[in-house]
Amino acid sequence: DWFGVQCTNDDVVELKLANNNVSGTVALSGDCLGKLNIFDLSQNLIQKIDSNIGLLENLSVLDLSGNLLQNISSDLSTMTDLIELDLSRNNISGSISDELSAMTNLGKLNLTYNDLTGISSSIVALKKLRSFEMYHNENMGRIPLEVIDFLQNLLTKDEQKVSEKLRSLVKNSDQEYFVRSIPNQAFEWIVKQSSAFVLDDKSLAQQYCLSVLYFNSNGKYWTNKTDWLQSRDECDWYGVQCPNDDVVELKLANNNVSGTVALSGDCLGKLNLFDLSQNSIQKIDSNIGLLENLTVLDLSGNKLENIPSQLGLLENLTVLDLSGNKLENIPSQLGLLTKLSFLWLHENPNLAGRIPSEVADLMMRNDKINASETILSNVPVSRSTIFEYGTSQFRAFNDILYRYRMQQDEIKLNSTSLVYRYILETLYFATNGDSWRRNEHWLTSVNPWDNVACNEYEEVTGLDMRLNNVDGTLPKELGDLTKLTYLNLESNSLHGSIVSEIGQLTNLELIYLHDNAFTGSIPSELGLLTGLTSLDLHSKTLSGPIPKELGQLTNLEYLYLHENNLDGTIPSALCNNSGCALCNNSFGIDIVIDCLQVEECACCDCY
Repeated sequence: DWFGVQCTNDDVVELKLANNNVSGTVALSGDCLGKLNIFDLSQNLIQKIDSNIGLLENLSVLDLSGNLLQNISSDLSTMTDLIELDLSRNNISGSISDELSAMTNLGKLNLTYNDLTGISSSIVALKKLRSFEMYHNENMGRIPLEVIDFLQNLLTKDEQKVSEKLRSLVKNSDQEYFVRSIPNQAFEWIVKQSSAFVLDDKSLAQQYCLSVLYFNSNGKYWTNKTDWLQSRDECDWYGVQCPNDDVVELKLANNNVSGTVALSGDCLGKLNLFDLSQNSIQKIDSNIGLLENLTVLDLSGNKLENIPSQLGLLENLTVLDLSGNKLENIPSQLGLLTKLSFLWLHENPNLAGRIPSEVADLMMRNDKINASETILSNVPVSRSTIFEYGTSQFRAFNDILYRYRMQQDEIKLNSTSLVYRYILETLYFATNGDSWRRNEHWLTSVNPWDNVACNEYEEVTGLDMRLNNVDGTLPKELGDLTKLTYLNLESNSLHGSIVSEIGQLTNLELIYLHDNAFTGSIPSELGLLTGLTSLDLHSKTLSGPIPKELGQLTNLEYLYLHENNLDGTIPSALCNNSGCALCNNSFGIDIVIDCLQVEECACCDCY
């Protein structure tokens, strides 16, 4: 009379407790339920099966689907009379164990929606098996061929016909097996499609491969899926372009494509352009390496953390855009892409360290506009950083190549323009240029860029970026703006050291770096700027001695070093200057220091 218990001749033969909040462990005591035939515990919260379940020697149906099991109990193997076993929708991980092969009367086995990673070839011992489901075990590895042959026997005649045809048409497939039991909704769909329409071999293979992509990347949620899996001709499907009935372009940009980009073998062997940019893709299947005619692959703006090394097999690839993802590394095999002209890796914040040397060499060899050679010959200080992920130098270099390739801007390619653009872009990326108050036209081809002055030869002569929310560190590349006459970065959020390379700017007349957060000492190289008339470094954060080399600045009229933690003396030679008409003293120079720290001099004003 108890709920869920059914008896015949006072023997408990059925126990049905589905969806009944059963939790914890299913434990039995000995063989006291030896006549039990059906045991349904589906849709509960069971975490463990006690070993005594193996004593249920007359059990023929066991349903444990929809629970919290993490493994398949080896004790199930003793239940040799079991006919139906449902373990779907649990948390079972690892490989399907050999023990199941002992259940020789098993006719139906369901393992869908778990975390299984493999299957033993011993399962072929289940000669009575007529239904075997393994859908949605996303990390299932390569299936042994003998298992594939075994599963072929589970197909209907129509299914076997389609399966055999696909196996002859789609070569090099290592994950799609044209059987029902493996996670392959595409196979079920193509069977229905081939029964509804007469498809030639090319259409059969191409539609199957496209449906694999559709099902693995959540096609039902795509923004635009017009005619996908609906019309007879795949060339009518949204984003598919087919000259001569061959799929040569696949454009699904900004279309809510997610999950895994999976293909099946070489059934899209004529594909030339594959645009999946601005989606939510998390994984690229290794079979992408079979697209031997692919020349353009755009995966930008997705959620990729890794890319398969098999991308290195795409020997005809000329453009590869991986920007705007979450990549953690770049496989060295990309160095095999000898025809690659453009590789974009910017905006991948998780990349760290140096690009593999094979990839860096490739980028330089295939740089069709010689940007890398021009930059490194004119800005040698970038040699150690231009191929290092995440650096402002790497981002600037990639941005130039990207904008040139996409023709968003008509970037001038003469040496002068290219070098100046690169240097200014390193400043932009090093100091959070997107957040500047004034950044109009920066990174574009429109001149002039905000805050930048140039002469008639298009050489940068001035940077006036005061009060502009410039936040970051100064790149060493600034030292190669050799025509610069004034540099005003006052009242920003710059930190780190004042780079010594500023000493290379021998045409500088004015330097205003005050009211920032620079730390460290005043670089002695500033003494090389003999044309300097104004130097303002008051900031509250500089420390150390005042360099004696500042005494070489014989044209200096204003020197502001106050509100710092400096010590030492002001070079006496500075007091001999006489060119300042508006100075507060008779020495011809206006010097303001912290007299408590710095030794007083005759021409100094105390702060």
